[in-house]
Amino acid sequence: MTRIADERVLEIYNALRPYRSTKKELLDIAAELESRYQAAVCAALVREAAEVYEKRGRLRQS
Repeated sequence: MTRIADERVLEIYNALRPYRSTKKELLDIAAELESRYQAAVCAALVREAAEVYEKRGRLRQS
């Protein structure tokens, strides 16, 4: 994550807080992490969070 600007890291952090993002927004972040920054592990964690948030009803409604 050292390649990612601090401002973007904070945006991603805030997006991962409950009720802040839709599932699509989280999946878009994961795709960005993977394609732009080659951060496959981080992308996988964001995808996992999206699934867990969906199961627990913690996603923002569109």
